[in-house]
Amino acid sequence: MDTIEARLTAALAEASAKDVEVAEARTAVEKIASDNIELTAKVAELTAALESLNAEKAVAVAAVEAAVESSVSASVEAAKIAASVGVAPVESAPDAEPKGSILEQYMALSGTDRSKFFDANAVAIRAALRK
Repeated sequence: MDTIEARLTAALAEASAKDVEVAEARTAVEKIASDNIELTAKVAELTAALESLNAEKAVAVAAVEAAVESSVSASVEAAKIAASVGVAPVESAPDAEPKGSILEQYMALSGTDRSKFFDANAVAIRAALRK
């Protein structure tokens, strides 16, 4: 027997259940909106940090480029000065191993270079002379 009161009670129970579902959905939407606001703020913070780092990088790159340019300019200027006094340009190989024995290297030098070389390698030169 379905009475009107029973139907009304069932409809009210369904409406109450739907109200609970709507409240839960509203709470979920509010949580998502809150999370979205927090994430937007974090993205803005990280974007600002990235822009700051990019600016620092640009300054560092400019400094390196200036140093390299200065180094190249100094090398070019030194080559011009050497050429103006009649010295033929030579290519240096700073990473190359020294050629010849310690005595050959010593004998190939002259002047202050020879004295400095001797001071730095005296023990090895004396040992080579004893052989």
